[in-house]
Amino acid sequence: MTKITHEAEVQRQHPRYRIPIRCIHNGTQISVIDVSVGGIGLRTGSFGVKPGRVFELTLVFPFSGYELSLPINAEVRYVAEEHSRAGLRFVDVSPRQHNLLRFVLDAYLAGEIVDAGDVLDVAARRNEGKTRDVPQRPQPQGFFAQLTHHGRSAAGYVGVGVATILLIGFIGMGIFERMYIIPAQSAQITADLVTVPAPSNGQVTFIAAGNEVKSGEPLLTIQGPQGTSVVIDSPCNCIVQTRYSRAANFVREGAPILALREKTSTPYVTASIPHDQLLRFYRGASAVIEYADGTRVRESQIERLPSLASDAASTGPFIVKLAPGRELEMSSIGQPVSVVFNTFSGSSVAATASKLQAAMMWAGEKISAVFGQDNEVAAAAKKAREPDVDSGRRLAGLRPQE
Repeated sequence: MTKITHEAEVQRQHPRYRIPIRCIHNGTQISVIDVSVGGIGLRTGSFGVKPGRVFELTLVFPFSGYELSLPINAEVRYVAEEHSRAGLRFVDVSPRQHNLLRFVLDAYLAGEIVDAGDVLDVAARRNEGKTRDVPQRPQPQGFFAQLTHHGRSAAGYVGVGVATILLIGFIGMGIFERMYIIPAQSAQITADLVTVPAPSNGQVTFIAAGNEVKSGEPLLTIQGPQGTSVVIDSPCNCIVQTRYSRAANFVREGAPILALREKTSTPYVTASIPHDQLLRFYRGASAVIEYADGTRVRESQIERLPSLASDAASTGPFIVKLAPGRELEMSSIGQPVSVVFNTFSGSSVAATASKLQAAMMWAGEKISAVFGQDNEVAAAAKKAREPDVDSGRRLAGLRPQE
């Protein structure tokens, strides 16, 4: 394997540059032919030199507006009398001197430093920035022009304010609905119905005709497999709401045949709610009902809340009974409705707000009472200071004693 060696810095052959620099020795300026990182070439016309002699030189780099001086020692290496040239090598050069000299020459080679006659100049791009003068907007002249200008500014501010308020309201409404609004899973118009099931397997031989039945009247008759007939009487003065079967049909035991509704019953609304939201309803809630015809009832009263002890609570959703808030026809039974519950009234925020409102009302009453008492005292004092005026009236039959 070939070993690669590098020559020392003093043994390298450096390129020479003809740049406008000055060389001073003992206050005398010497003409410079060329210069490199390792040495300098001088004219020997007014400078007597001998090989091996060391001189103390000062290299001056004349830049535009300032000069850069570099003191350095140089040793004479050769003298060419026929060309009036002496070659000198820099000796005892410190690293800082060497770096500065190399930096200037490399910048000259790269074109960042150029010669302009007898001086040097930096040709690099300037880094400092210059601010631009922004022309001012012309001020509107005249009353109407100023009014239009200020009107546009005011309209812009108002638009930004309205947009901000709408955005805050939208976000606040979303947070409120997420925290306090609970939509019902399903809701419909219903009434208190009595379902009449088949008491046994058999054939329906009789069903009461018409839409109304009185208490004690036969509703239906079923003939069993052994030929025995079972008669079911009406439990109330009812209206036949739904007929699930008709005469001559075969039914199984427990199958619904009729659905009855008492004459005095009125339709109401039922809504199913999730199991995990039941406690919030017991703390306080109101309902908003929207019917199929577009009618909306706000602050509908909750008439009955479900109980965990009921059989339906363990098998299905909780059913909430609501007051309809309007007159409902019997034909509307079974129609779906939309129900949304507002539980803000039962929250801690509403409780705190109500307490603050009560405290403010109490403070207002106290302040009104204090001011009213002060007014009464002031009126009494004013009346006491007023002089008594004789109206000239006397009681009949009374005369002053002489």
